[in-house]
Amino acid sequence: MRKFNEKNNFIYLTIALLVLLLTLPFFAIFDPGPLKWMTRILILSTLLVTYLSLDFGRWWGRFVLLALFLLVASSIAQMVSATYSASSTHLVLLLLFFGSVAYSAGNRVLLRGEIDSNRVIGSIAVYLLLGLVWTMLYLLLLEFVPTAIRGIEYQSWEDNLVDVAYFSFVTLTTLGYGDIVPVHPTSSALAYLQAISGAFYMSVVVASLVGARAPATRTGS
Repeated sequence: MRKFNEKNNFIYLTIALLVLLLTLPFFAIFDPGPLKWMTRILILSTLLVTYLSLDFGRWWGRFVLLALFLLVASSIAQMVSATYSASSTHLVLLLLFFGSVAYSAGNRVLLRGEIDSNRVIGSIAVYLLLGLVWTMLYLLLLEFVPTAIRGIEYQSWEDNLVDVAYFSFVTLTTLGYGDIVPVHPTSSALAYLQAISGAFYMSVVVASLVGARAPATRTGS
């Protein structure tokens, strides 16, 4: 399968992630039945673009491709069978996929190559991926502890996705509006770890960009 050009791959990745995050809230106006179908189709489309945007290497790429294949198979099975349910497995696969992509993209954005517009946009993509990784962690926690987050009534993960993603990104940016609050030790631990990760990532990004520009500035002078 042909990958996107590395000169603009992060542009495709960031656009796909933004479309996912900005489109999901509008799905709430549809009936609950089609909602799950549309959510899964949108997520799978995003995962495909995400996979095509990065070169994971031979062995790691096979693992990511296998996770993508299992996600597609699980989604199809749940769509065609009313009795099939594997929410926890599906969320674990999504967590592994987004985690793998965040690691690979972060490695390329922060540790390799010269600073250009594609790399700057890539830093935004990694930030969005961090929010999605924690979204999957919160959703997975709710499968085992439905009351772990006050302000979110437990439903299927597709129905909870928008609210949990909102809580995840509010926590990542350390805004803390207070309308949704972790009330379980595990959810509280995840929340403060996410807040620390968000602040630490921004510091690393700034240091990486400034450090990459410094040699060029000294050379120019």
